[in-house]
Amino acid sequence: MKTLRQKVLNFINRQTLIPPGSRVLVACSGGVDSIALLHFLATHRKTLGIEVGAAHVDHMLRGDESAEDAFVVKDLCEGFHLPFFSEQVPIPSILENNGGNVQLLCREERYKCLAAIMAHHEFDVLATGHHAEDQLETVLMQLTKGHSLNGMPIQRPFHQGNVVRPFLPLQKRELYEYAANFGLPFREDPSNQRNDYLRNRIRHHVVPFLTEENPSISSGAVQLTVQRQEDEALLNELADNHWQAIVTYTDEQLPSFNRQAFLAIPQALQKRAIQLLLRCLPSPEIDKTERRSALVEELLQHIKDPAGNIALDLAYGYRFVREYDKLLVTKKYMNTASLRSKVLEKGTWNSWGNVQIYWQHADMCATEHFLSSDDVRYFQLPEFELPLTVRLREPGDRLLLKGMSQEKRVSRLLIDEKVGMTQRQQQPVITTASGIVCAVPGVRYGEIFSRNQPEGESYIWITREGESR
Repeated sequence: MKTLRQKVLNFINRQTLIPPGSRVLVACSGGVDSIALLHFLATHRKTLGIEVGAAHVDHMLRGDESAEDAFVVKDLCEGFHLPFFSEQVPIPSILENNGGNVQLLCREERYKCLAAIMAHHEFDVLATGHHAEDQLETVLMQLTKGHSLNGMPIQRPFHQGNVVRPFLPLQKRELYEYAANFGLPFREDPSNQRNDYLRNRIRHHVVPFLTEENPSISSGAVQLTVQRQEDEALLNELADNHWQAIVTYTDEQLPSFNRQAFLAIPQALQKRAIQLLLRCLPSPEIDKTERRSALVEELLQHIKDPAGNIALDLAYGYRFVREYDKLLVTKKYMNTASLRSKVLEKGTWNSWGNVQIYWQHADMCATEHFLSSDDVRYFQLPEFELPLTVRLREPGDRLLLKGMSQEKRVSRLLIDEKVGMTQRQQQPVITTASGIVCAVPGVRYGEIFSRNQPEGESYIWITREGESR
């Protein structure tokens, strides 16, 4: 028992699982794993500097038999003078009314109850009794399903604290030895003997064979997953740093980035960067592992392919768009109803979409008050051609550019300037009072505009992306 004690305490300390001062709630089913964990933490609470409580959730799948599991946990808590919490969840009724996967539903409802207990009684750590064989089974299940072989996380955020697994270094037999040494009563769930579930089939048929080949395989699985999880955390941090350096966000918090900047990210981090892109979407379908993995691969291929433009439907009305070297996520159906024709008032900032426009007599404007990023021009027009108006482009719009004898179609101009389809749908054009197109802001300006202030009476013109001041 001394070796087991030191093994667990070292693991807790090395992985910083339970900081001193923590209030730890043990999720205790009544099985040998969680009973041993509850006893261990209660015994060592002074050494660890923690408070301990226990919670039992009855899924009501085995009638009186499952209800009796709670009494084993309650008795142990009373022996140590620990707070005990018990909840019942009518899984059979929920299944009858709503259907679903039994194991998944039990897990969801159990953690829902545990989160509520933690919140109401101010626990900040939830401890579970998972051990080395559990981790090996998880890795094998992940391998079977083609998922990343990271196993169960040693600890992960939960509610306003963490879920931790202090017994991962221990093998199942050690838990039985621990319980026998201290005379701990525990319950065995007969459903664990059935082969209805993948985990049980792996536990009964695969793990024994592998353990016979290598008795230390479960301990090796724990060491492997510890290393993989540490590596994964570092890679995710690096990917996030690269992603934040290249991404910008629209007012709807949808991401936009440059293709070349993305391809400059190390290849080992590119898929992780796409995962960060997908997290911007409020779609539960994207959270499904199989769908997400296939989508990441598809998006990566579209980003790497330099040919043409693409639009890929994601889920719940979102679309990934590649327009030349610009990549962005947008809503599938863009609402341009708010972009109505608008007369631009002189001497004030005019908002139109995400563009801010200002114009005034040049000699009445103090340019030092504007931003260095502002696009500043000057123009001259007779009074009868004022004020100017902003609107969406229309079929047949033409613009006379400086140095050209004939007007150029605005639609052709947008193609030549490599303006993507998404931007074309909301591209503003500026017209004079008589309806002549004189500018396409952010793209090209007509012959009446110049960078330098001309002689005689003129007006200053300023455009700005984003909010006005």
